[in-house]
Amino acid sequence: MISNSSRYGFRALYSAFLALGLLAMVGCSAGVARQSTLAEARSGQRPQEDDMTLRAGEIRGEVAEVDPVHREIRVIWMDGGRRDIIPYDITYTRVLFHGLSYPIDSLETGDLVAFVPSPRTTPYIDTIRLQIPVQARVPGSPYARATAPIPAARAQMIEGTVERIDYDRGVFDVRPRNGGRMVTVALPYNARGADVDNFRRLRNGDYVRVEGEFVNADNVQLMAFVR
Repeated sequence: MISNSSRYGFRALYSAFLALGLLAMVGCSAGVARQSTLAEARSGQRPQEDDMTLRAGEIRGEVAEVDPVHREIRVIWMDGGRRDIIPYDITYTRVLFHGLSYPIDSLETGDLVAFVPSPRTTPYIDTIRLQIPVQARVPGSPYARATAPIPAARAQMIEGTVERIDYDRGVFDVRPRNGGRMVTVALPYNARGADVDNFRRLRNGDYVRVEGEFVNADNVQLMAFVR
């Protein structure tokens, strides 16, 4: 017959083993759930063949700047050096690197990326693939950072009626007076105070004249408001 003291001893031993097992499971779960940050993943990583292969519809560019104020990424296309502005959503747009997903604001100037341009009906790109981190583009390596000069901006005049204004993102749509396709004009991150004031005073239906640079067929980066 097993005494009461023996029963208590078995119970205590069983509880100890159960507690150790739970601690081990928690530790393992924490280890599995822990994903390195993109800053950590950049360290010592070399580009992989799958990262470097362009997929259907993608274009390749170098990140010239990440603008968290306007939530835009300025990219220089590797094919021809043209500049583009990519609007992003902090909760929607993701960065993929080595098959893992990271926040969009973890991109850095000099990163080589690939993405599928979004149609005008879709405001944001959902995924940007990091092909080569800037840390891997060291001088003398096969992945050295591009050193070709950026083409000088060429100003063009845009005149028309304002049809939509997004004060938070610093953009507005203009319907050209000649009846052409509507374009979206974006303030640069370092816009002059006078241009910011003019933008804040805009209202739907206003007639405007601006100088800007076309970064693609539908988007213009503002250089100045013209009276």
